[in-house]
Amino acid sequence: MDKRELPIIIDLTKCPPCSGQICIGVCPQGALEEGKNNKPQLTDASECTKCGVCVDLCPTKAITINQSK
Repeated sequence: MDKRELPIIIDLTKCPPCSGQICIGVCPQGALEEGKNNKPQLTDASECTKCGVCVDLCPTKAITINQSK
């Protein structure tokens, strides 16, 4: 899937392997899961409501809402 079509963008260069994985735990829709290298990945883009909870709580600001979608 093209990044322009995703509801959120995860900049994996800003996302260190995180033991807390706050973003995954706070997603009310369960749209994030642990992917490669212990980093989050969007499992089902249609489940993401762009609520912004993951964006607000990411300690490294690696997640942003995709404004082009």
